[in-house]
Amino acid sequence: MSEPTGPAPARDRLLAPLRELRDSLRLSSDHRHRDSDWWALHRFTPEYPRFLEHEYRAARIGVCQPLVVPGILQTPAYARAATAAITGRAPDDPATLARVEVRLGRRYDLLDRMSGVDPPRLTVVLDESVLRRPVGGVDVLRDQLADLLYLGELTTVTLIVKPTADGAHAGLGGYFELLQFADDSAEVLFLESTATDSLLTGAEAARPYSDCLDRLLSGTDGNAAALTTIREILGDLA
Repeated sequence: MSEPTGPAPARDRLLAPLRELRDSLRLSSDHRHRDSDWWALHRFTPEYPRFLEHEYRAARIGVCQPLVVPGILQTPAYARAATAAITGRAPDDPATLARVEVRLGRRYDLLDRMSGVDPPRLTVVLDESVLRRPVGGVDVLRDQLADLLYLGELTTVTLIVKPTADGAHAGLGGYFELLQFADDSAEVLFLESTATDSLLTGAEAARPYSDCLDRLLSGTDGNAAALTTIREILGDLA
């Protein structure tokens, strides 16, 4: 019998690691129901929970990430390794675990919404180097790539990989996430870095990044080339 496909199985696979993290952090609710003291305790910026509120209701999410797999697509092991490396904290530090728990919660929410009516659409542009960087080691990377293959088959997800051989591209300016809404309310732009986050609203703020995303998507053939690249890299890791 073939494995079930679609966003629901991917969502359900997150339940066990999410419960484990929440138990270790003594949490009784998901991240959307926490007060400002919790976010401050774990060293999130004030902008971050506001960004999550926007992301949760976005109809279209566009992400450009030239350095690592974006948080909303990270597996538990990849998220833990990447977060520890970026923050300089131990993998079992409560601040590390809190960030991992929030990332998995974001991913769970997205896949849950994709399993319902009027699912959001996710477009992710990655630099090829992201897929070759062994964050957490080769085994962690292999599992992350296999997960990206699965997600790339979903009709609500578009994956674009910019080949290293093509040289420079518009996405090398850095990570950004662009949120658009079904009610045509103002676009929201999120810029995340190690020390600060920026949350910008309105067409003027978003336009340079919207134009950047359009350029990155221009001339691409959808998921086909990205999935081929991921399979080739997985083959190299075997």
